[in-house]
Amino acid sequence: MIFKSFEVENNINIISKFKCVLIYGENIGLKDDIKKKFVILNKDAELINLYEEDFLKNKDILTNETQNISLFTREKLIIINQANEKILNEIESLLNNTTPVKILLISEILDKKSKLRSFFEKKKNLAVIACYNDTEITLRNLVQKELNNFKNINKDTINMIIKYSNLNRKTILNNLEKIKNYFDKKILDYNSLESLLNADRNEIFENIRDAALVGEKNRLNELMSNFNFTPEDTYIYLNMLNFRLSKLLDIHRQNLGENMDQTIDKMTPPIFWKDKPIYRKLIKKWDKQRTIEGLTYVGKIEKKIRSKSNLNPLTLVKNSITNICSNSWNIF
Repeated sequence: MIFKSFEVENNINIISKFKCVLIYGENIGLKDDIKKKFVILNKDAELINLYEEDFLKNKDILTNETQNISLFTREKLIIINQANEKILNEIESLLNNTTPVKILLISEILDKKSKLRSFFEKKKNLAVIACYNDTEITLRNLVQKELNNFKNINKDTINMIIKYSNLNRKTILNNLEKIKNYFDKKILDYNSLESLLNADRNEIFENIRDAALVGEKNRLNELMSNFNFTPEDTYIYLNMLNFRLSKLLDIHRQNLGENMDQTIDKMTPPIFWKDKPIYRKLIKKWDKQRTIEGLTYVGKIEKKIRSKSNLNPLTLVKNSITNICSNSWNIF
């Protein structure tokens, strides 16, 4: 049976009677939100999270989990993350199982030819929810709903929250949680709100920068897709890259042939303790020559932007981050 995502979002109880529920689509934030509400709805059940690798290790794991009910709980909720077509036969075989078990399947995009999607859509005793990407209107409604009892929630504050989200529901939900915790008296202040969201953006970009420098391509792609790059911060992005590489070069220069961990611990000026783990990781990937090349590359990117060429500054910045991750010094 097909349900609209907004119906389930507004009333999670409409899927409470179903033994198996499938959530699919590209909207990670919406899927996470519905998943969270479904878990709360079944808060008294024993919670089991399964992933694709679990099935590779033990093909009977789902059958085993549905048969083994704890003596201390009356129900069990099994969440199958990364669900795909391979799970269909097992789901079919479990439909007549009378044990008090509910199964929530979380999947990526499933096209109309998908057997898993088709199976759930045609069965009246199963629920399926498609989670498509949000529009600006749906996100505005989300912000308005979540902050409806806050003072000074208006067009300007909503615009700011949307602006810093890159139209990403997951980012908005994270920011809304921080806003609720920060403004505990439920009175929004425009300047304080901007500072809070900016601080969060700086932290996210620091993660983007470090993922690129370490060479974590998958993590970098995920972080960049959820980040709203803004033209006015172009030089801040480059400065943050430059700062990390400059500090790496200082470590190389202050090293006198001793253990690099000791050099990091004895750096002058000292390295903040929270940053030491990332420098220990980076120093293994960036020797002195590569660090110099990286700094030269960032300098050329900044010079290119200042020359006011026809190339979009943000395009240059984004491509430079990707190139650094792949150890390529291409400037077009």
